[in-house]
Amino acid sequence: MNLGELKVKLISLQAPLWRAWAKLCRVEVADDVCLIGRPHFRIARGAKVILSQGVKLFGIKQMNPLIGSGRSTFWAIAPGALIELGKDVGGSAPCICAAQSIRIGEGTILGADCLIVDNDFHLPGEGWTWGFNPVETARPVEIGRGCFIGARSVILKGVTIGDGAVVGAGAVVTSDVPAFHMATGNPATVRPLSAKWQRENQSQGS
Repeated sequence: MNLGELKVKLISLQAPLWRAWAKLCRVEVADDVCLIGRPHFRIARGAKVILSQGVKLFGIKQMNPLIGSGRSTFWAIAPGALIELGKDVGGSAPCICAAQSIRIGEGTILGADCLIVDNDFHLPGEGWTWGFNPVETARPVEIGRGCFIGARSVILKGVTIGDGAVVGAGAVVTSDVPAFHMATGNPATVRPLSAKWQRENQSQGS
C-alpha cells in the first residue's frame, strides 16, 4: 500500500465519526451511510434532513479531484423544510439548500460541487436594499431515480427531473427535464438521451 492509498484508508476510517456528527446535528441518518469529510448541516426547528440507506458523500479532494474548496452542505433553512436523499444516492461535495423541499431519488449521483436550491433567497426591499425571505419564493425540487447530475451544475426552484435523466456539467436547469433526457448549457436545453444511455428498465417503471 502506497502513501496515497494509506491516506485514503485513514480518511475512510473517519466515516463513523462524521455519521455521529450528523446525528448530533439532528440529521436522520441510516446506520450504513458513508460520510467522507465533515459535512456542513444547518437545520431549522421543525425541518428535516434525511440520509437514507446506502448514501455515500465525499467532501474532500482525496476522494474526488473535481471537488473545489467546499464540502458537502445541507441547509434546511425554514420550519418544515425537507431535504431527502434516497437509497444509494452518492455525491461529491454537493450544496443543497431547501426552504420547502428537495427530494433526490434512489441511485442518483450528484457530481462535484453541484448546487440544488428550491428558492431565490432574496427579494427586493425598500430603496436599493434586498430582503431575505426564502420561504416566499420556494417551490419544491424533485430529482428522480438513477439520475446523473454533472459537476458544478445548478438546479433551481420548481424543477422536476425524471428517472434516468442526465444533467451535464455546468448546466443551469430552470425547467423540468423528462425521464431519460439530457439537459446541457446555460440555460439548459433538453433533448432525449441517445440509445447507449437508455436504461433497460425504462419501460418497466421499476
